[in-house]
Amino acid sequence: MLLVAIDTLRADALGHAGGRAGVSPRLDALAAESVRFQAAFAHAPWTLPSFASLFTSLPPEAHGAGGDVSGGWRALEPRFTTLAERFQDAGYATHAIVNVDFLTAPFGTAQGFDTVDAQVAPDNHGVRRAGPTTDAALAWLDARGAQPSFLFVHYFDPHAEYDPPPAWRARFALDADRDSTAFRFGSREHVVRHRLGRMPLDAPTLARARALYDGEVAYVDHEVGRLLDGLHERGLDARTIVILTSDHGEEFGEHGSWEHGHTHFDELLHVPLLVRAPGLAPRAVDAPVGLVDLGPTLCTLAGLSVPATFGGRDLAPALRAQGPLPALEGLAAHGNFWGAALSSWRDARWKRIEGGALPLLFEWTRDPRERHDRAASEPEVLAGSRAAALEHLRRLDAVPPRRGPLVVPDDAARARLENVGYTGTEGGR
Repeated sequence: MLLVAIDTLRADALGHAGGRAGVSPRLDALAAESVRFQAAFAHAPWTLPSFASLFTSLPPEAHGAGGDVSGGWRALEPRFTTLAERFQDAGYATHAIVNVDFLTAPFGTAQGFDTVDAQVAPDNHGVRRAGPTTDAALAWLDARGAQPSFLFVHYFDPHAEYDPPPAWRARFALDADRDSTAFRFGSREHVVRHRLGRMPLDAPTLARARALYDGEVAYVDHEVGRLLDGLHERGLDARTIVILTSDHGEEFGEHGSWEHGHTHFDELLHVPLLVRAPGLAPRAVDAPVGLVDLGPTLCTLAGLSVPATFGGRDLAPALRAQGPLPALEGLAAHGNFWGAALSSWRDARWKRIEGGALPLLFEWTRDPRERHDRAASEPEVLAGSRAAALEHLRRLDAVPPRRGPLVVPDDAARARLENVGYTGTEGGR
């Protein structure tokens, strides 16, 4: 089992999903060999609650991990069963290669991993790049022996700041930035100034930033390709389930802002999801799925029973039979790193966002860019969405919403997180 997560990778950054030509040839090739979920969604717009949802098969209001920049971070409680724990219990060697504090033991997301290779950066510029991350994954595969394995590989490069290696900068940056690194966008200073309203971003600046982001995505694409080549060279292809996804996307002005963690629009919640598995025929799936559906599906694909605590749908039987997916009750999302809590609920047609000065209501299947708010004109739909979401949370025993234990990082971790813009109050840093 190889679970690859590319942090901050919006779905439409990849070529097969409409992205810029040449950015993702290796992931596009993987997509052609995989079940491609074209409407896959994360359950939070930032890292900690999103990965906690993937691992527990529960939305954030049910597992309680998350928090915000003002009130601090909330860890995943040990009582929740994680995907890694299920494979660990089944005798798999479990290993995680991660590049951000939120995926380490103090935050609870390392539950179930025998070993964790964590290299957490002192700032946005010092992140372990995709090349060394791939090296670490291949080295672990060589050392693991014959034991069945669950390997989680987390690439961080597309996360700000955007600074692709020279070869990728030369190919994808705009003309002014191809031979110069003077324009390095996405530092902690940029994040803080933008959040405080002191750095308005015009279209040309966002275009330069997006081009560098594309370069970062292209570099990770190359390195994921090298990891897949390593699987092939080791003779592991035929007995490895490969999953490629992300925890959230990135906004580049689509709704008037930049970065992530601050809205529930789909530039942040729509993520890629590819599953390549022995016996699964490649195909495109248009029906909406959530990252909470991965846990039950992967257990079944591996021949393991599904933990009773998992709340997502088991998609494996439908995928094997190439039939329709199980009916969608709805997909819940929760969280806002930068302010008042936001919640959203998506069914097969409508998406509602609430919190602060909202609500908003979009017919997301016909308005994928979420330009036309229908909350005022569709009050019955809005009320039905609220009732469905509440019933869903009641079924998961998440009314009132859970809050995990407060994480108090040590001085070194606090300094690292501050340097990447993850501490302090929104208005007072």
